[in-house]
Amino acid sequence: MKKYKFNLILGIASVGIFILLIIFTHGWMDLIHQMKNLHIQWLIAAIFSMFLYWVCEARILQVTVFLMKKDYKFKEAFKVTLIGQYFNSITPFASGGQPMQLFALTKQGLLAGKAGSALMIKFIMYQAILTIYSLVLIFWKLDFFRRKTSNLFYLIGVGFLVHASVIVCLIIFSKYRKLTHKFIMILSKILRKFKSIKNVSKLESDINENLDQFHDNMQIAKHSKGLIFEAVIYTTLQLTIYFIIPYFIYLSFGMNGASIGSMIAGTAFIMMITAVIPSPGAMGGAEGAFYICFSLFFAASNIMAGILLWRLITFYSCIIFGFYALKKK
Repeated sequence: MKKYKFNLILGIASVGIFILLIIFTHGWMDLIHQMKNLHIQWLIAAIFSMFLYWVCEARILQVTVFLMKKDYKFKEAFKVTLIGQYFNSITPFASGGQPMQLFALTKQGLLAGKAGSALMIKFIMYQAILTIYSLVLIFWKLDFFRRKTSNLFYLIGVGFLVHASVIVCLIIFSKYRKLTHKFIMILSKILRKFKSIKNVSKLESDINENLDQFHDNMQIAKHSKGLIFEAVIYTTLQLTIYFIIPYFIYLSFGMNGASIGSMIAGTAFIMMITAVIPSPGAMGGAEGAFYICFSLFFAASNIMAGILLWRLITFYSCIIFGFYALKKK
C-alpha cells in the first residue's frame, strides 16, 4: 500500500509540474484566457464521454461475471471498474488494476477462481478488439502520421507488437490446456532455483487449479455467444468513446477542420506508444505523444492547455473517482 501511496503522490506532483510548465511557457494569464473562452458544450461532451467509457467498462465486467454469477449487479460492477481505473493509473504498466479488481470481486462474494476467470476473459476480449481496431486504423491512417511525424512510426509499431503479442499468448494459453500446464512446469523448475520463494509446489498446485477453472469457464463462455457478443459490442463502443475525447477537446477551443477519423487514429496510436512506457499512467510519455500527434491539429497557442484538459479528463479523473470508490463501503 505504501508503494501505491507513493505512486499517487507522484501522479499529483506530475499534474502540478505540468501546470507550472504551461504557466512558464505560455503564461498564467494566457492559460486563464484559453480556459475562459472554451466552448463549454464540447468540454462537457468530453467529460461525459469519459463517464460513458466507465459505464461501458462496468457493463462489460457485469456481462463477463454473468457467466459465473447471474445476479451480479451493475452498481457492484461500476465500483469495481473505478477501483481498477484507480490502480491502473497509479501503477507502472497499469499492472495494479486487475489484482485489485480481483480482490474487490472476492469482497463482493465471488470465488477467487471465478473472479479471476471473468477478469481474464474480459481482458482477452479487450486486447483482441484493441488489436483489431488498431490494425484497421494503422492501415487507414498510419501513412498520414508517418508523413507528418516520421519519428512516431517505430514507436507505434513497437506498441502494436506489444498488444498483438499479449493477445497471441493469451489465446494460446486459453485454448491449449496441455501447453499451458507444460509452461507452468517449466516456470516451477525455474522458481525452485530461487530460495526466496517458499513452497513452490503449493504455488504450482494453486496456479494449475486456477488454470483448470479458467479453461472450464472458457468453455462456458464459448456456449454463451449472446453475452460474449454483447461484451464485444460494448468494448468496441468503449474504445471509440475514449478515442474521440481529444476531438471534443479540440472543438472546445473553437477550432474545426480536423478529420475526426485522424484524431481517433491519433488517440489509438498514443495508446500503442504508452503501452511501452513503464511510469504510472505513462506519465511524461503520454503528454509527449499527445503533443507530437495532436500538434498537427491544435493551434500552437492551445496545445498545452489541450494536453492538460485531456489528462485531467482521462487520467486524473480516474485517480479522483477511483480513490472515492475505493474508500466508499
